[in-house]
Amino acid sequence: MKLYKIYKPIFCVIALSLAMISCESFLEENPLDEKTSGQFWKTESDAITGVNALYFGGVPYLHNIDVDGGWTPKATMWGGVMSGLFVDKRKDRTFTNASEGANFNIESFDATSQKMWTEFYIGVSRANFVIANIPTMTDVLSEAQIANFLAQGKFFRAYAYYYLVKEYGDVPYIDKPYTSLEGIYVERTPAAEIYGHIEADLLEIISGNALPNVAFYANDGYVTRPMAQTLLAQVYLQWAGAPVNGGNEYYTKAANMAKNVITGGQHALIQPDGSSADLNSAFNIIKTTKSSNEIIFAKEYNQTSYNVGNSYAVRSIGTDAFQWKNANNQSVFKPGGDVLYNAYLPSDLLINSYHPSDVRSLEKQFFFREYTDDTGVTHTLNNVGNWAWFDAGSLINGRNGDYNMPIFRYAEVLLIAAEGLARTGNEPEARGYLNQVRKRAGLADETATGNALIQSILTERFHEFPLEFKIWDDIRRTRLYPEADGMQSGRLKWVPLASAVIQNKPDGTTRVGAIPEHALLWPIPLSEMQANTALEGHQNPGWN
Repeated sequence: MKLYKIYKPIFCVIALSLAMISCESFLEENPLDEKTSGQFWKTESDAITGVNALYFGGVPYLHNIDVDGGWTPKATMWGGVMSGLFVDKRKDRTFTNASEGANFNIESFDATSQKMWTEFYIGVSRANFVIANIPTMTDVLSEAQIANFLAQGKFFRAYAYYYLVKEYGDVPYIDKPYTSLEGIYVERTPAAEIYGHIEADLLEIISGNALPNVAFYANDGYVTRPMAQTLLAQVYLQWAGAPVNGGNEYYTKAANMAKNVITGGQHALIQPDGSSADLNSAFNIIKTTKSSNEIIFAKEYNQTSYNVGNSYAVRSIGTDAFQWKNANNQSVFKPGGDVLYNAYLPSDLLINSYHPSDVRSLEKQFFFREYTDDTGVTHTLNNVGNWAWFDAGSLINGRNGDYNMPIFRYAEVLLIAAEGLARTGNEPEARGYLNQVRKRAGLADETATGNALIQSILTERFHEFPLEFKIWDDIRRTRLYPEADGMQSGRLKWVPLASAVIQNKPDGTTRVGAIPEHALLWPIPLSEMQANTALEGHQNPGWN
């Protein structure tokens, strides 16, 4: 477990202040004291504080951001809701209603976009302060500490810009900390150039020895070499596709970087020869343990010890479960301060597409339909629940939970390698990586070639990561959308987005071509365009 102290130095970061927090433990966020900017970056404790703040803002914080606060989907869910492949059943916020109605206008999406944009640049600014200041601390830090802390800063700067470029396209590139208002108006940098900066940061920290070549949990949750390699493999895969369309060069780079993780030997599939179908399955181990080497990166939570809890549990099932009574006529769940609501209900298309032998579709693997309480009463959900998020202890005791949320998993590394190889003509090797994931799920080996093989890989990504928020990125980079290809066939047809039958537009219905291409990039927030004169007149096309 990481340990760090938090201070609140006063920095002017465009329109944002950089908050460094101090606490006794990595997951504890109660400020104990404050330092001004002139006093900070003086001690080893300052350096540790600055580095640990990287893990509590920027991209990782998407797991904590809601649409408008309260009972709404988290920011991690927004792309899936926009796709129609997941449904916010509460339907009481502008963004989710507009997404369901396919009203992709700037008025409905601006406030949501502002939250993401702000959080990503918080991540950038924190990383820039680390990168600029850590190398100057030679009197209090060892060379090894400086190298490692600097590498962590570059990882999180790359991570923030990766999200900025795939969510917005061209964005202002800022690689120095702001300590005054001078030079704050920055024009948008072309997306391909942003990708180049990301690549440079990640290649630099991968090539040296600053990051340990160990598994995530073996490194107490700090950045590792496999983490940086996996991020770069993701970057290359996205770069290869739309809208930059880097093509085969980057599919090859994606495959090669993924293979570096594979041959590195630090990570592996749980139960690789076939998962069990009970609560000891690979997928339940991924959910409940904090030691699995399938996890390459996770958002860490610990409500019990540090009051930093996972609030996905209340979003795992519908409001009907709030009415359940046990054999003593007592409420089964009492989520304190919250209500149960299914903010990310999987579409029938997804649920019905799994093959009957696919372990992942079985009860209490990724999803569930029944729950038996402590008194032996079995309750049936009105809608499918998300078992991967369900935490009985959290809901029974009326508090947030302790489960971590996977961000990078080894299964994704295998599928990145498979897709990169399949798209560049190395189909036998591609099938080998794909079939490792399929075998664990209880499926027969894939024998397809050509486009059918690529479609199989895309389907496998959807089936393996339904609750890990990959689908919107896959739609965006491929410009393809999944359609049914037979009930419980284990297959989907990936068709051009413009002519695809889009799910749940509105809820329970389909609509052809309901997602316009411009909606694949978020609008630049209006307040940013008003504040930054260099952005005026440069809105993403289609957002009127």
